[in-house]
Amino acid sequence: MFIDLGIVKLATPALLQGLQLTATISAIAIPLGIVIGTIAAYMADANRKALRAVALSYVELVRNIPFLILVYLSFFGLPKLGMHGSAFSIAIGTMAFYTGGYFCEILRAAFRSVPKGQIRAALSLGMSGWKIQRYVVVPQLFGFLIPPTVSLTIMMFKDTAVFSVMSLPELTYQSNLMTADTFAYLEVLGTTALIYWGASVVMETFGHAMEKRVRRWSHR
Repeated sequence: MFIDLGIVKLATPALLQGLQLTATISAIAIPLGIVIGTIAAYMADANRKALRAVALSYVELVRNIPFLILVYLSFFGLPKLGMHGSAFSIAIGTMAFYTGGYFCEILRAAFRSVPKGQIRAALSLGMSGWKIQRYVVVPQLFGFLIPPTVSLTIMMFKDTAVFSVMSLPELTYQSNLMTADTFAYLEVLGTTALIYWGASVVMETFGHAMEKRVRRWSHR
C-alpha cells in the first residue's frame, strides 16, 4: 500500500502526547500574552510619553524579530546573563511575550473602532475613566476582537513547532523523533499536519461560535 497505516498507528500515540504539551503551552501562554498585550495597549494610548515609548518599543521589537530568534535568544542567551529556566518555562515566557506584542496592536485597533463622540458624551455625563471603559468601550470591543484574536491564537498554536529546537517534546519534536526512527516522512509528517489542521479547525469553529453569540448579544 502507498501509505503504511501501521506506521501511522505506531506514531499516533506519541504525536498525541506531543499535542498535549503543545496545547498546555498554548493554554497558558496565549492568555498570559493577552493580559500583557492589554496592559501594553493601555500604556500605548496613555498620556505619558514614557509609557507610550515603552509600549511602542515593545511592539516594534516583537514585530521585527522572528519568533525563532527570540526563542534562541531566550534559551541560549539568557543563561549567559545568569537567568536560567526550564525549556517549558522559556516556551511559556517567549510565547506570552510574542503574543502580547501582536495582541497590543489588535486591541489598539479595536479602541479606534469606538467612536470618540461616545467617549466625549460619557465624559460630559461625569463618568469616570473606569466606568467609561466598563460600560462604553469594552462592551463594544468583543465583536471586533474575536476574529483577529482567533487568528492570532491559531498562529501562535502553530508556532509552538519552533520549540522543537529546545528539545521540548511538543508535537513537532515528537514528529521529528518518529521520522528519525522510521524514515516514514509521508506517514509521520502527514499525520502531524492533520493533527495541527484538526486542532486549528476546532479553534476556528469555536471562534465563529463565539462571534455569532456576541453579535446576537450586541443586537439585543
